[in-house]
Amino acid sequence: MKEEEIKKYVEEDKNRISVVAGLSYLSDSFGLLYENKVFRLRPNDAFYTEFFLRYRWLDVSFSFAPKLTKINNDDAEKGKSKYFNVGFSFFVTPKIRQNIYFSDVSGLYFQDTKELMKLLYGQDYNEEGYLQFPDAKYRSFKGETSYLWLGNKADYRSFTNMTYKPLKDVFVVSTGLFYQYNILSGLDKTIYQGDIFNETEEDSKTKDFRIAMRSGGGIQKMIKKNWYTIVEIYPEIYYSKLLNENFHEFNIGLYSNARIGYDNGKWFFGGGTQLNWVNSSDENFYSTTQWLFRIGLGFRFGAPKFVNKSFDAVDNTLKF
Repeated sequence: MKEEEIKKYVEEDKNRISVVAGLSYLSDSFGLLYENKVFRLRPNDAFYTEFFLRYRWLDVSFSFAPKLTKINNDDAEKGKSKYFNVGFSFFVTPKIRQNIYFSDVSGLYFQDTKELMKLLYGQDYNEEGYLQFPDAKYRSFKGETSYLWLGNKADYRSFTNMTYKPLKDVFVVSTGLFYQYNILSGLDKTIYQGDIFNETEEDSKTKDFRIAMRSGGGIQKMIKKNWYTIVEIYPEIYYSKLLNENFHEFNIGLYSNARIGYDNGKWFFGGGTQLNWVNSSDENFYSTTQWLFRIGLGFRFGAPKFVNKSFDAVDNTLKF
């Protein structure tokens, strides 16, 4: 697109609402370091149903895992898991972007149960089955404030999600401050080989706070008319503190994102993958690895006049 065409499209896009419905597969695991070996605690496999809604500078997303998208028949072995996520993204200034997310995962199982049992009871242990934690909950409150060193919100719009149409080849560099408060609870009830075990003590909650500095960049490339690809990589250095305990550490992590799609201005679709990895070398913390594979289909339509007028007033006040 030429600069004149881009300016015209961005101006017209202010009065459009973009909606995306999608499906994603999430592989989420928490690595517990014990006796120099990492054991994985994770939810059962599932597909998310995702929705994205964007109007002007505000992006809203939410996702959950309904029964219709169930992809496994092993609930008896690994237990049932439930998911819910909601998030908001917006630019505070042309170079400062803010993300806010909340996620809730319920129902976990110990993927490396046999290895743990062999470590506890000897190498001759050969029983099948998984340790299930049906009441386990992992709740996470996350935020990120990022500054674009190279590029601005006009360049970075389409990196956020599919609700923005890519308009040209773009290279961006940014640094972000990522902060996260996590609560892992409900591990007092365990199911193994059909037997239920309950701890006599009150349910203990593991709470931790993480803050990380992410620096990296992204590339957006127009392949041919209406087709594009996006790749982002952000290494990070983070600090973790286990609340109410005298445990803390500095370590490393990585966030990356890739997407390919088609967008003709009205209809659009695409697919991609995302990796969020946090390392830990302390037995009192858990590492996290999250793979996300996503496909989505969306469309844009004109916003009602009263919505445009309301946001015009907000835009004039906040100078967006």
